[in-house]
Amino acid sequence: MAWSTPKTDWKGGVVAGVYTGDRFNAVDFNRIKNNIEYLRELAIKMYEDFTIVSLGADRIPKDYFYADEINSLESNLVTINARTLNRDYGVVPTYVENGGTMDFKELNRLESAILDLYERLTNESEGRRMFTWNFGMKGGL
Repeated sequence: MAWSTPKTDWKGGVVAGVYTGDRFNAVDFNRIKNNIEYLRELAIKMYEDFTIVSLGADRIPKDYFYADEINSLESNLVTINARTLNRDYGVVPTYVENGGTMDFKELNRLESAILDLYERLTNESEGRRMFTWNFGMKGGL
């Protein structure tokens, strides 16, 4: 799984009753889903193994996004955070069928949290690199 730079500059608003701003699409869903899977893989190299909810194959433009899938994205990030660094990333909303949808503020919170965990876990991983030899040892053991 490859890492993709998160979008942390989501914008939105309503002008004259019409939404003007970024629109969430399959590319965005896939980036978030795959980055969360990447974080899990990175985390289990340093922490105890754990599972997250599988969200299956990447979405295509005609696919719809359902409340339970968005909740799973949020839940997966909460799981990774709780099993590793336990940072405070704000209140995690719960979405319901035919209810409110993610807005640009929630997308910024989610993707900023993903980026922060990525940077922190990557730094921790880089800091844990070990030498493969012993200093001061002559002629082996």
